[in-house]
Amino acid sequence: MASEHSESQETNSTSLVEDSLNISFENVNYSVRHGYFAGGRKTILNDVCGTFNAGELTVIMGQSGAGKSTLMDILSGYTQPTNGSIFVNGRVRNEQLFRRRSCYILQDDEMQDMLTIQESLSIAADLKLGDHISKEQKKRRIEEIIVSLGLSRARHTRAGNLSGGQRKRLAIGLELVSDPPVMFLDEPTSGMDSSISKQIVYLLHLLARQGRTVVVTMHQPSATLLQMVDRLYAVVGGRCAYVGSVPQLLPYLEQMGLMCPPYHNPVDFLIEICVENADKLVQKSDNGRNMAWVTNVYNETDSILGENFKLGDDVCLTTLPPPKEDPTNKILLALKSTYSTSLWKQFTTLTRRSLLSIWREPSFTLMLTGIHCAMAVFVGSLFYNIGHDAKYAMDIYNFLYFSLMFLMFTAFSAVTIRFPEQIPVIRREHFNRWYTAGAYYMSTLVSTLPTQTVCTLSYAFIAYWLTGQPPEIKRFSSFCFVLLVVSYVALCKGLLIGSLFNVKNGVIFGPFFIMPFTVFSGFFLRYSDAPFFFKWLFHLSFLKHGLVGLVLSIFGMNRPNLACSELYCHYKYPSLFLQDNGIIGEKYPVLVAALFGIGAIVTTIAFIILKIRLKSKW
Repeated sequence: MASEHSESQETNSTSLVEDSLNISFENVNYSVRHGYFAGGRKTILNDVCGTFNAGELTVIMGQSGAGKSTLMDILSGYTQPTNGSIFVNGRVRNEQLFRRRSCYILQDDEMQDMLTIQESLSIAADLKLGDHISKEQKKRRIEEIIVSLGLSRARHTRAGNLSGGQRKRLAIGLELVSDPPVMFLDEPTSGMDSSISKQIVYLLHLLARQGRTVVVTMHQPSATLLQMVDRLYAVVGGRCAYVGSVPQLLPYLEQMGLMCPPYHNPVDFLIEICVENADKLVQKSDNGRNMAWVTNVYNETDSILGENFKLGDDVCLTTLPPPKEDPTNKILLALKSTYSTSLWKQFTTLTRRSLLSIWREPSFTLMLTGIHCAMAVFVGSLFYNIGHDAKYAMDIYNFLYFSLMFLMFTAFSAVTIRFPEQIPVIRREHFNRWYTAGAYYMSTLVSTLPTQTVCTLSYAFIAYWLTGQPPEIKRFSSFCFVLLVVSYVALCKGLLIGSLFNVKNGVIFGPFFIMPFTVFSGFFLRYSDAPFFFKWLFHLSFLKHGLVGLVLSIFGMNRPNLACSELYCHYKYPSLFLQDNGIIGEKYPVLVAALFGIGAIVTTIAFIILKIRLKSKW
């Protein structure tokens, strides 16, 4: 048994050595435009250099605005440097290959709050491991991560109900599914108390000891956390003030005559004096090139930590073996795509996740459906049984336009508010190569259609029959179909606004993007009365096509003359109503095709904007 155990350990260590990635960077610069009209540029990073090795926990620290987060973004591939070189194991980094073997956990650890830990990890395994790994292996991998991270007791707890430490551990576990050899974390202890911070840093320390390159940004780590840090990289004004181990920091400062007071945290002291001594510190460290203070203190540090720190009562962080893959399939997949799963697999998995989240939060769907039903009853009561009387022809027209506007605004507003909330989750998962932007976008469209369909048909069914419209299946079907297509186009416009703005700006600017279409809907201003240089806008208004489609459904299709309850009804003949409103020559199939065309254009634009936004932090 002992020989088998030692053989297993040797195999794991060999695997870890082969998979380890050492990162180095030389003369990295990054600058941004300083004011749109000033014409100058502000330097964020200035010729910084450094090396971060596998098996070490490296902390990038510095004051606010020093450039540590920018350096992290560049090292992870999230941002491209203005100039400079980044190497992996001594070779110039291949961005695509590196992003497949690394992960970046952002400061805001947003995730799917309606899913449990077990479900979140299962979804991650389906997306990150692919079909070339069996279900049994995936389940085994998930169980190893849950047990190793001390999440066994909370495995069936929804992410929205987890504590801060549990959420951060889950965020780490989601990326550990694919066993990345490089992990970047931006401010993982931000907003947490000292106990939770200690647990998180200790977890990262153990992950680094398994052969991973773990790089973390921290604003000002405490003395307790420093005991678990292998390499400190201090940044001041976009330059490196110190690179080395924590025990070597005091001797480093003393050589420059900077004496740290007794019982004072050396990192706190460095933060306090770094600004006024920036040039001296940068010169001493050679802007990150001087490695004289980098020492190997593994054995001493690990023995101290083993005696004094615990991650949790149910934690037994063992070496997580990488998931076994078929080498042939793995090579073919690497040649074919940078993603572990096919586009169809990504789409089906994401759709399943979205539908499960909607099912777990029925209050929003029930509230939305209730609003549509209540409004249908209210409108049906106002326009009760007017559909057969020519006396109320204009009231029918008003009812059709109100129905169009109500369904348009509800579909548009619901997506505009909810979609931007998912952007932080999408950004993290997309950057870490879980799925393509196209797969997510299509799954979002498909998963929102059922709710919108139920709400639209509920309103249409109640309002149509309460207002006494013709009891003909063909007309009722045409009426419902137009309302459905218009609501779908409005939903796509909501996705466009949600991709472009956050919730607050979406609420402000959303009406600005939608109201021009109401002016050119044909209700307020007829096409024949509009100035010639504005007439082309009528063809771009999906509300115009929708309104014409509804009018044709009620008054078109060779409808016989309407009954008249008064001595004279001007619109007793439906064809006269169509003629007066400029609809006499319109064709129903053409209108439907125009609606689908506008919807396709809006969907494409929204997708392009989403892709651009996922590549940035705005």
